[in-house]
Amino acid sequence: MRNIILTILIILSAVFTLQNMHPVELVFIIWSIHTTTALAIILALILGLLIGLFIAMPAILRNKRIAKQSKQELTALEGALSHQYASIKPDSEAEKAMD
Repeated sequence: MRNIILTILIILSAVFTLQNMHPVELVFIIWSIHTTTALAIILALILGLLIGLFIAMPAILRNKRIAKQSKQELTALEGALSHQYASIKPDSEAEKAMD
């Protein structure tokens, strides 16, 4: 299934590129470049992806840190709970012996 989707995406990308071969000039302040429409669109998409990832990175790192702390806290609480269970079991066995 994954290969089928990848093949379809490659075919669609090739068709998109072939249909958008018109030359364009990109100008930014004093910098200018001549390229095709398809390449300009693809570069804009990649640049947008990188900017979005850069903006989201602090939240991603914060969530990973919180998840790690929560996992450590859970492990500590599970250890304390098992210690509590261990201290309760002998008492309940002693009560059964008294009956």
